[in-house]
Amino acid sequence: MAKSEASSIFKSSGPGDTARLAGLFARALTGGETLLLEGPIGSGKTFFTRELARALGARSLPVSASFNLMRSYGGRLKLYHFDLFRAAEADLENIGLEDYLGRADGVTVVEWAGAAAGLTAGFPRLLLEFSLAGGDRRVIKGRCPDKSALAAFLKVKEEWEKN
Repeated sequence: MAKSEASSIFKSSGPGDTARLAGLFARALTGGETLLLEGPIGSGKTFFTRELARALGARSLPVSASFNLMRSYGGRLKLYHFDLFRAAEADLENIGLEDYLGRADGVTVVEWAGAAAGLTAGFPRLLLEFSLAGGDRRVIKGRCPDKSALAAFLKVKEEWEKN
């Protein structure tokens, strides 16, 4: 039986490494995936999202969307960026997140994804948990619980480990 879940720890020594990781994800994603980002304020979630948009070819780049619950960006794949920092589980019904999950024309990125966990089950998901490791260093724990996103995750993991 084929393995249907994978995990990895990506150690970033600074913004360059985090940008490289975002670029690897941009190359591996094919559309329909949802990246669920967790971690404390300042751990690099929005920076990762901005670099992912850049690597996908977006002309405008994400900023902290805490006052805009959702923004979209064009590129090779559209990037649908949700920032749920100020959203409660009850708010999710009104922001339309479920309308963007699994869309083949893009990738959905959800910062502060905890409140959306119930909605995202059943869609190709990649979970990234950011933590501070001193200075500009970050530890990004990645997990792919879904067989449908496994190929993309394993490709990123393999490319990351080459350097």
